[in-house]
Amino acid sequence: MSALTVRLATPSDRDAIVTLMQRAYRGDESRQGWTSEADLIDGERITPEAIDQVLQSPHHRLLIAKKGEGQLIGCADVEHLSETSDTCSFGKFAVEPSLQGGGVGKVLMEAAEAEARRSFAATRMIMTVIEGRNELIAFYARRGYAATGNSVSMAEIHTDPKMTRGHDLILLEFAKDLDEG
Repeated sequence: MSALTVRLATPSDRDAIVTLMQRAYRGDESRQGWTSEADLIDGERITPEAIDQVLQSPHHRLLIAKKGEGQLIGCADVEHLSETSDTCSFGKFAVEPSLQGGGVGKVLMEAAEAEARRSFAATRMIMTVIEGRNELIAFYARRGYAATGNSVSMAEIHTDPKMTRGHDLILLEFAKDLDEG
């Protein structure tokens, strides 16, 4: 892989982030990679307004990955859950579908964990994964994330049943102790 640059996103990155997340998770293009939700969920993965909110929040650090100074090829968000918490949430994680499996995701996760420690003194990172997405669960397990036993129904997050195509999708929570690397 050519030189990979990871940095904090800026408002000028917003549209490229929205496009990348849509390409990575929805529609036919997403099927090039292994993170596609195209057969499970319809609708927008993220909106420009949601990215604007993240970029303006002092509780978020949205990272992007680029090939050198070129094309945006990945993104990941670190959210500090509360001022009194040592826990951050990892999300809005996307890698260009044609580049998935090439190490971009691993680099972004490591950068997100470092950012959580640096910006928020976090010692723990949590995330959710759709139940049954065994390839993603294995990816996270290889990076030190373990199931917490907590879960939430996607119906509690998305009230439009058409979005989840009538599936009762469950999001499983995983966590990693950041002090252990």
